[in-house]
Amino acid sequence: MRLETIKNYSESQKTITFTRKLLLNWVYNTRKEKVGHSKYFFFHLCHTIVFTEEFEHVGYLVILMNIFPFVISWISRLNVIYRRELKHTNYCFLTLYVLEALLKIAAMRKDFFSHTWNLFELAITLTGILYAILTEIEAIKYIFAVTEVIVFIKLVQFIRILRIFKLIAPKVLQIIDKRVSHQKTFWYGILKGYVQGEADVMTIIDQITSSKQIKQILLKRVIRNMKHATKELGYLEYDHPEIAVTVKTKEEINVMLNMAGEILKAFGLKGIIHKIESAQISKLITAKKKEMLESKSIIRPLTVEEVLYHIPWLDKNQDHINFIQEKAKVLTFDCGNGVFEEGDEPQGIYIIISGMVKLERSKPGLGIDQMVESKEKDFLIIDTDYMLSGEIIGEINCLTNEPMKYSATCETVVETCFIPKTHLYDAFKQCSPLIEHKMWLKIGLAITARKIREHLSYEDWNYKMQLKLSNIYIEDIPMTTKTDIYDENVIYVILIHGAVEDCQLRKFYRAPFLIPITCHQIQGIEDFTKVVIIQTPTNMKAFRWNIRKFIPKHKSSLTPGLMRELSKGRQGQAKANCGD
Repeated sequence: MRLETIKNYSESQKTITFTRKLLLNWVYNTRKEKVGHSKYFFFHLCHTIVFTEEFEHVGYLVILMNIFPFVISWISRLNVIYRRELKHTNYCFLTLYVLEALLKIAAMRKDFFSHTWNLFELAITLTGILYAILTEIEAIKYIFAVTEVIVFIKLVQFIRILRIFKLIAPKVLQIIDKRVSHQKTFWYGILKGYVQGEADVMTIIDQITSSKQIKQILLKRVIRNMKHATKELGYLEYDHPEIAVTVKTKEEINVMLNMAGEILKAFGLKGIIHKIESAQISKLITAKKKEMLESKSIIRPLTVEEVLYHIPWLDKNQDHINFIQEKAKVLTFDCGNGVFEEGDEPQGIYIIISGMVKLERSKPGLGIDQMVESKEKDFLIIDTDYMLSGEIIGEINCLTNEPMKYSATCETVVETCFIPKTHLYDAFKQCSPLIEHKMWLKIGLAITARKIREHLSYEDWNYKMQLKLSNIYIEDIPMTTKTDIYDENVIYVILIHGAVEDCQLRKFYRAPFLIPITCHQIQGIEDFTKVVIIQTPTNMKAFRWNIRKFIPKHKSSLTPGLMRELSKGRQGQAKANCGD
């Protein structure tokens, strides 16, 4: 599937989107147009009257009542019979419309003219006044094509009925939103799968071809497509955050259910679970999948207060969360604003609550490791990535206190939760040093998962990844001493920050890098170097039981009673021998 196909699908839904925006403009809330109170009593009184529910409902009622005279005036026979009554009725309703406009102008003052709907209603009212003046002075008789003029004026006045649609527009919006939600969910799922598919392709490019030129062409194409798809994904998340959260949640639930199925299959092959029990559990997993796919519930996005509960390194510890909340701030950036520039000193951590941030750097490094750096590349490239809601910016730079390795620019209006660097350091000291370790563990897991994926077969990736990542730890690599890494219990060693030297082969490795298994001893060549070490299960050897120690040396067929009598007899015989 090409990205253009997805784009064409999204553009085909513009009619529904336009209708929805039009309805949203109609269904404006007058409270949003509310301005400050005036210090003058009259204007203050007008302000109080206009911004009430009763005033708005009376306006709707007047328009509904005015429909009947309009209908009668369009019927020629009735128009002739009730001409005098219709004329007086028109003056009454026109007076009410003028009074409404004057009250709104007095209440909102100059802000009244900044709203299109107010200007539209004012134009209709002025047209009605003009028609009344022309009718009263009988000047309309001398106008050429008088019938066309009367029809035009009446049509303009009848357009006022569109205001009634603001009452039924919310129901229409619900119907449109339901259809749009289904389409946007489908589109978001396709984009999400497209981005993940391109990321998976990047991990196996080296296995597709051995030609350096073809590798570079494929890599550029995959990276370009993934960046464009991620950008579209970010705009969709910004416009429809509830859809993004719902799809992400369902996706994670589906991953967990698939993993449960893989574990069940593995246990069945090993004979740990009986076939009948395995079949029943499999039916339960299938039913849960069906229930999840058919669920139409919408999950609301996280608020600023809730977002801290979902940070992995805080581990939902209420004391740690309360301490972080003391100096955490909500920062909002307009579209196009810069959050920070490449080379700036780190100020703190930014947790994206909503919106999309574009990260761009001119030097390869750890900051945005979405792009796989091929060993054959010997030219400088501009690396770009997009960060969406729920992601964190600036963790590594705050941990290492190094300058920012990339620039951050807002592609949309962005709302972030900002944790100052100094307050983060205070949390390490006053709350728990484990917070820093958990931050490194979270970063290490993300890098390790990408590197291991390159060395696993495609089948059952999630299950195999969980097995591999179930027993890892972080280790510092000093510059002064040599460190042994690979032994019989170590599967992988991934360099997540800094650079090291192979003590035997004299090769240099820079993060992020999967250190080859032929390297047994390394030494850091930078001040701050960390590796993730993945071991075999620690108690695997302990479970290699020696069954001999569980087998008794001899078995006795005597009953417990006979054993006690025999023991007493032996003790009596021993005493008798001692007496002799």
